[in-house]
Order: sequence, then C-alpha cells, then structure tokens
Amino acid sequence: MTTTDPAGDDSRLARVHHLPARTDAGEAAADPGPGSAVAPAEKVHDGEVVSEEEYRARFRDRAAFQQERRLALERYRSYRDNAVTVGRGARKLGAWSGKQARRGAPVVRFVRRHGTYVLKGAEAERQRRKAERGQMDARAARKAALAAGELDRVAELNGQISEQKRNAAEAAKLRFELAWDITKKTGLVLACLLGISLVTGVINGFGKWFGDWNLTDVLRTIGDVATSGAAVVSWAVLNAWLIAAGVASVWAWRRWKDGTRLGEQVLPESLRRDAKRVAYLELNENTLVAALANIGNAKLNAAIKDGWPNRDTDQAWVRWPMMAENGKGYTAKIRLPQGAPVAAINKSKELLAHNLGCRPVELFLDADPSDPTVLDLFRLEPGVLRAPVPASPLLNEGVTTDFFAGFPVGISPRGNEVTTTVFERNFVFSGQMGSGKTTFVLSLLAAAALDPLVDIDVFVFADNNDFDPLEPVLDNFVKGDTADNVQTCLDHIDALHADLAVRGKLLVKHGVKEANREVAAKEPGLRPRIVVIEECQSFFRQGTAEERRELVDKMVRFYSAARKYGDVLIFATPNPSDASLPRDLVAVTSNRACGSISDKTRNNIVLGEKAHENGISALELKPKTKDQLNDAGTLVTVGFMDTPGAVRSYYYTNDQLADIAARGAELRGGASTPKALEPKVRDIVEDLTTVMVGDNPVNAGDLVGALRNLDPGYKPYKELTKPKLVTQLRDLGLKIPTTNNLYPVDPVTVRQLHAGRVAAPDHDGDETE
Repeated sequence: MTTTDPAGDDSRLARVHHLPARTDAGEAAADPGPGSAVAPAEKVHDGEVVSEEEYRARFRDRAAFQQERRLALERYRSYRDNAVTVGRGARKLGAWSGKQARRGAPVVRFVRRHGTYVLKGAEAERQRRKAERGQMDARAARKAALAAGELDRVAELNGQISEQKRNAAEAAKLRFELAWDITKKTGLVLACLLGISLVTGVINGFGKWFGDWNLTDVLRTIGDVATSGAAVVSWAVLNAWLIAAGVASVWAWRRWKDGTRLGEQVLPESLRRDAKRVAYLELNENTLVAALANIGNAKLNAAIKDGWPNRDTDQAWVRWPMMAENGKGYTAKIRLPQGAPVAAINKSKELLAHNLGCRPVELFLDADPSDPTVLDLFRLEPGVLRAPVPASPLLNEGVTTDFFAGFPVGISPRGNEVTTTVFERNFVFSGQMGSGKTTFVLSLLAAAALDPLVDIDVFVFADNNDFDPLEPVLDNFVKGDTADNVQTCLDHIDALHADLAVRGKLLVKHGVKEANREVAAKEPGLRPRIVVIEECQSFFRQGTAEERRELVDKMVRFYSAARKYGDVLIFATPNPSDASLPRDLVAVTSNRACGSISDKTRNNIVLGEKAHENGISALELKPKTKDQLNDAGTLVTVGFMDTPGAVRSYYYTNDQLADIAARGAELRGGASTPKALEPKVRDIVEDLTTVMVGDNPVNAGDLVGALRNLDPGYKPYKELTKPKLVTQLRDLGLKIPTTNNLYPVDPVTVRQLHAGRVAAPDHDGDETE
C-alpha cells in the first residue's frame, strides 16, 4: 500500500491515517510518517467506509428490525400461550360441564335436556317427511298384500303409488306456474302503475288539476320508494344473521315440540325427571313407554331411544291407554317394534309390573288375536283383585246347567264371567292351605249338581266337612285318609276303566263318535260322571316305586280314553311334587289351576314347564290368614280361558251349597244316599279253586302268580308272597307240607274246604226255618 503524495491536490484526496502495525515481537511499530512504506499485516479485513450520518441511519434501521423481530417472536409466543390456555380452559369446561350435569346443575341440565328434545324432534320430522315422500304406508300395505297372495290388491296399490307420484309432480308444476303467474301479473301491474303515474305527472304539470305537483315530483316519489326498498334490502343483508336466528328459533321451537311429544324416554336417563321414581301412576303413553324402556330388552330400548312409539311414522298405538269400561283397570294396545315380540315382554312381566307400580298378578300381557305384533295390556287398579267376588248366577232360583256346554266357575280379573268347558277335560288344582283350591273345586261341583244328568263321586283323603253340604247329589262319597279308602278309590277307577268298553258299545249303538246330551238323556250308561280326588297325594304315594309307576300309567291311560265318554277326573293337592302329583299325569291334563304357591318349581309342576319364566306364575298370590282373606279363591289357570291367566272362583257358603244340592236332588227325582263304597274283598279259597285245575298238587309260589294274574289290581294279591299264602292257608285249617321248601297245595283239599264253606250258610238257613 502506498501513501498519497502530500504535494498532490488535497481537495480531491482524503488524508490517510496509518494504523499502527504489530511486529513479530508483539510491539506496535511507530508511525513511519508520510511517504514511508507500510509492511502488510498478517490478516486483512474487508470493510466499507461510511460517513457518520450513514452509520447512524443504518444503526437505527437495524435496531428497528431487531425490535420488530423481537416483537414478532413475543407475539408468536403469546399466540402459543393463548392456544394452550384455550385448550386447557375447554378441557376444564368440559369436565366441569359433565360434573355439573351429573350433579344436576340447572343451566347445563336445562340446555342438554331441551337440546336433546330438539335433536330427537328433528330426526322424527326427517323420518316423517321421508315416509311421506316414499309412501311407506302404501308400500307396507303392498308388501303385506303380496305376502297374502292378494294380487288384485297389489295391483291397486301399485296404481295408487304411481298416481301419487304423478300428483306430486303435477302439484309442483302447478306451484311453479302459480308463482310465475303471480310474478308476471305483479310486474305488469307495477309497470302500468308506473306508466300511469308518469303520464299523470306530465299532464298535471300543465294544469295543476290534481294539486301542485308534476312529473318531477312523481319521479322523486318513485326514487324515494326505490331508495326505501334498497334500504330494506341492505338492512336485510347486513342483518341476515338476525333473520337466520329468528328462522332457526321458529324451527327449533317446532322441533322441540315434536321431541317433547316423543316423551322423556328419548332422553338419557340422567336427564329424565322421573327416571328413578317407581310409584303407582295413571297409565298414559309416557308412563307405559317409560316402563317398557326399563325392562332390559335391547331391541326395545334402541327403538324407544329413537322416539318409538310417538313418531308419526310408527303408527304404534292401536288403542291409547284408557280406563276400562267397568272401571277396574287401565287397558292399552300397542304395536311393538321389530325384535321385541309379545312373548319377550311377557318374560319380563315381573319387571314391567314393578315399573308400573303394580303386582305381577295384577298385570296381563296378551298378544292381540288379530295381530300378533300388538301387545294387549291390562293393568288392574289396586285392590280390585281382592275385592269381593259377585254372587254366583247359580244362586238364582230355577237356574240349571249343562255339562256339555260348560260350567260357570268364577270371573276373570277384568270382571268377565268365566265359563269353562268340562266335557273331554280333566282338572288339577293345587296351592297352599288357604289358597282357595277347594273353593274352586266346590264351584265346579255346585254347577255339576244343577245338571241332573251328571253323576258325582267324591273321594276325600282327609277328615273334613268341605263336601258334606253336597252329599244329597253325590253318587259316591268316601272320606278319611285310610288304606281301605285308597284301595276303594283304586277299585272304583278300575271299575270305571272297565266300564269304558260298555260305553264304547253304547256309542256304536247310537251311531255317535262321542257322548252328547241327547244320547246321555236316553242312555243311562252314557251319563257324564265327575270323579273328585281331594288330597290326592295319599292316592299317588304308593308303597313301592313300581306300584306307583303302575298306578300313574293306569291313570294316564284312563285319562286318555275316558274323555269322549263323559268321564271327568279332578285332582286336588296342597303339595304339587312329583310324588304327590305325577308330571306324566299333569302333562296330559287339560285344565290346571294353581293358587298361592311357595316356589317356582312347584308352580311349574302345575302350570307347565317354564311357566314362571314365561310370566304364568302364582308366586305373587298370598293365602288366607287369620286376619285377612288376601288372594284366597284366586288361582292362576291354564285351559280355563283362551289364554292362561287368573280366575277368581265363586264362593259358596255351606247354606248356599246345601240349597244348590237340594235343587239338584229335586232335578234328579229326590235326594240320593251316596253309596258307602267298601274296599273290594276277594275270597282267596274261591279264587284258588278257580286257578287250580286238576287234582295234582300245585306249588305255593305258582299259586301266588296265578292269583296276581287273576286280579292284577287287587292290592292284597299284589302284596302276596309264598310265606304269606302258606300262613293264610294253614290258618284256614289246610295242612301244607314243606316238601323241599316248595309247599305243595292239594287242590282236592281246597275244593273240599270251599264246598264246606258254601254249604255251611245253606245249612244254617235250614235250621232257621
């Protein structure tokens, strides 16, 4: 680097100031002075020479830039902090809202509750419009007609659907044409008015006939009207949100009304006002649907949450909830949604009764006969089931009954008289002591007493006087729990079974397939017979399992064969176990009734397998106590009515039964004295002479088998063994040798013994003469 010559022009060149240079020893070199050479430095720095003003300006610009950058960074950080704050606040608000909603905070609960109503109402309105556009009713009717094979009806509905589409198109066209005509006519009217105004303004400007105004005033007025219209349009545009809010409010109000019409069941359970309350309420649409929503049926719950059954598209209410005609309860008919049949609702009868605030026995759920998808519900009013039963029509003087037409036995919970068929039926009654089963049996026998064609046999394996008032009309009457009475009953059943062959021949004689009143009136051998076996546990509890099996098989065969001949059996027991009331017998019994019972196993023995699970249960009934009648006389029945259900039997006092028996005896030609049936007793010596053929001795073991075959139903022979037979014969004076433990019996000696016993009475008679 060279220095500037000092002799040069100082006006054009700047003076150069030499910076001190550092030597190798690290010391600064002295200024060499002008014109001296400068040693180059080890490092050279590039730079720009600027003036003081430029430097200060550039410094200010850089400081401003850094300030702006710092502010921008701070602003971005604030944005981030605000986002984090908003997120945290929203999360806290959501948690707080949920907590307050669970706690029932009024504002949050109000918003959620009515917001849900609006949403559900909007969905219901959408479905209604969809159903209208798609003609769902007509299409459903067409599908049903096609399934039924009604092709004419299908063609008619197809034409109706097509016609409806054409009508909709024509209606839309007419609406468009009407709007267009109104627009054209309105424009024409406005154009005419404008023209008349302008012409009038011009003319009036010359003569002032209509006032001091002219064309200019007309144009000014038109301008003011246009300006006002533009102002209105401008305001509407600027305040469109307000108009939209008003329209949305009207729409929300209408949808809210639609939602509330669906009922509280469309709301979440936490938002329902009466979600947890269970009490007796007047039956209406909301209480019934709310009760159905809480029986645990998933399909039904899903439909109810969507607004069933109060949407216009459901058409679920066949009969709105209303008080029954007799005022004893509420009734309703409702068409159930898919996946929820009447049988499934019946299985939850106990839960539904709880939700409706009544006892299960006071609630009746049946499928409508004309439409199996319709639930026919009937709920009794409190206390109706325990109110006194009306007096029996049989108490009226002159009333008679007809065995072949059926007997009136009581009333249904709805108050309708129950007349049960008796011909070709058999009956089983059970229930705890005080449940009223004997009262029910007496109502049947009271009706039978007033039909002079009916013979009545009563076997009571107990010492009581329940049936004593009817004694004048009883054909056979046996009381007492003794082995002889049980044997007497068995012998009587055997005799009736044997009599079926005679009855069959009589049916052939009269040319009929089954007994009827006309033939029974002419043929005494075909008179109907009712056999009552009260406390039948004594009848079926035989000594051995084999004997019991034989008895049950015999009764089942008799059951199956006796119906068309007019023989009817009635069994009653307080203990419906398999030992006391065999399941095989109950399975072929047409009419079954169960009063108050202790457990569902016994309930199902009487009323059928899984009866309790299917809603046919007497567990809720209570027997009579010392202080209260409770449900005495009310029995849950199968076979007495078209559908299983409770029957309240008529109650007769002893005096009333005696009066009915007197009338029945008079119809039969006078009071009868019941036969005191004695157990059948066979003469073993006479029977031995029958089975012993020839003169050769017969072993005692073979004689036992022969006697059993002679009369298989005779209990003493069924229990007879070889030692017992030998003992009896020795007691009669016969000498029976042992002979290798075979005990041979001489037939000649037996015949002699029998001949002597037969001759002895005759000889005694001769002496008497």
